[in-house]
Amino acid sequence: MRKSIRIMALALSVFALSGSAAFAEEAPASGQAQRVEQSTTRVYYFHGNQRCKTCKKIEALTKKTLEEGFAAQLKDGSVELQVVNVDETENEHFVEDYELAVRSVVISQLKQGKEARWRRLDKVWQLVHDEPAFTDYLRTEIAALNQGAGS
Repeated sequence: MRKSIRIMALALSVFALSGSAAFAEEAPASGQAQRVEQSTTRVYYFHGNQRCKTCKKIEALTKKTLEEGFAAQLKDGSVELQVVNVDETENEHFVEDYELAVRSVVISQLKQGKEARWRRLDKVWQLVHDEPAFTDYLRTEIAALNQGAGS
């Protein structure tokens, strides 16, 4: 009889724990955990140690476009900007990861914390002196990436 009571107690414990686990999974996540479950668009601006006037302008236009066109998404974390110096040892892998022949802007879509797809925006060099065209290009490419177009 003691054995059946212990088995029943064990079964109730397992049932209670599994119910708690299911509840925890269904409970709304907050903060960083919630962002990992969502899709995040990461916009990288890659530069090196030597930065020309045009490089600095590409960075400035990228920041301005995001701040003006994606302010709410920047605030909630669904869009983020990372400025990365690829001449630093810990960042050298980005050159190969994104096939960077020149410094550029790359947009990356993360799903559940893992990169799902990306696009390298090579036209930023052609459009850097035409702010409306640059802004439109960046916005269009972000929208296309988020709609599921592959790279």
